[in-house]
Amino acid sequence: MSTAYTELNRFVKEKLPEKRYIHSLGVVEMSMELASRFSLPVSDSACIGIFHDAYRYDCGSGTPSFCRAHGIEVFPEEEKEPMLLHGALAAVHFDEVQGPVPHSWKVAVRHHTLGHKDMGALGAVVYIADYAEKGRKHLDDEERSRILSLPTLEAMVMHIMDMQRAYFESKGMKEAGVSEELYSFLENGGRFA
Repeated sequence: MSTAYTELNRFVKEKLPEKRYIHSLGVVEMSMELASRFSLPVSDSACIGIFHDAYRYDCGSGTPSFCRAHGIEVFPEEEKEPMLLHGALAAVHFDEVQGPVPHSWKVAVRHHTLGHKDMGALGAVVYIADYAEKGRKHLDDEERSRILSLPTLEAMVMHIMDMQRAYFESKGMKEAGVSEELYSFLENGGRFA
């Protein structure tokens, strides 16, 4: 494992409660498997996976303003529920924790929660892994296998979004606008760069 990953892992282990840290390790494992399968940088996916939830418990009423001050667009759903901005906070703090990191890493952690049509292939990897890692109790092994059996990252993301849409509908909730845009993008043949 790279030095960058080792340093990020140490930071995240100290920052997160044990249960969330274990989830992050599960995201790393699945991210690396997906990256290898789709010929993406495995070490990059590990770094993004371990850091994706680093700021999960740092969000508050001032988070939307903080993010905007750092050039991050805040979506209406994030304004109402600042916890959804934990990926944005991770993106803002990535450089200060690790030193300069590629822009693709920041975009990936920024959009791992609601998704975004511009989140890129690494963003899709962490989005899928965050939803489907082996420790997640909302999926059984059969459904997890069904997701992972799909031939592309795009198909996996759409399948996850179909499941989330069904859940939202059952609870009378509305999908985030940025998520709707992502779904439409994929439905019309969009591909993650």
